[in-house]
Amino acid sequence: MMVVAPQDGYDSLVSLAEAQDYMERMGYDWPADEAKQEIALRRGTQYVVTMYSIRPEFLDPVADALKHATCEAALRASDGSLFSDVDAQAVTEESVGPITTKYAQPANGGQKRFGVIDALMRGMIIGGVGQVKFVRA
Repeated sequence: MMVVAPQDGYDSLVSLAEAQDYMERMGYDWPADEAKQEIALRRGTQYVVTMYSIRPEFLDPVADALKHATCEAALRASDGSLFSDVDAQAVTEESVGPITTKYAQPANGGQKRFGVIDALMRGMIIGGVGQVKFVRA
C-alpha cells in the first residue's frame, strides 16, 4: 500500500485520487490499473525528490505545484524511464572508410530533462536542478 506525504515514510507525494483527477483534467492517458498507477507515482516521487532540493515548507502540506510536477513525472514513468543510465565515456567521432560522423556531447550529461516539471518546480527548490546543498557541521 502506498504511503502519501506528509505521512512519515511516504513513498508518494500524491494520492491515487489526486493523480487521477490531475490526469483527467490535463487529458492524459493514465493507466487504469491502480497497481501500475502506484508504481508510476512512486517512481515520479523518486524523480522529483532526488532531482530537486525541495524547500521544506512545500512538503508539509504538499504544495499543489509539487503534486502536479509529481504527476507529470509519474506520467512519464508509466511509459518509460525517467532516469538514463549514462556511459562514462561517449563516442564523439566514428569513421568507416572515407566517411566520418561526429556527434555532439549532450549538455546535460545524457540525462533526460522535462521542461514542464522544471517549470512547475520553479520557486520551490534550493539551488538548481540536480544540485545538492552542503552544510558545514
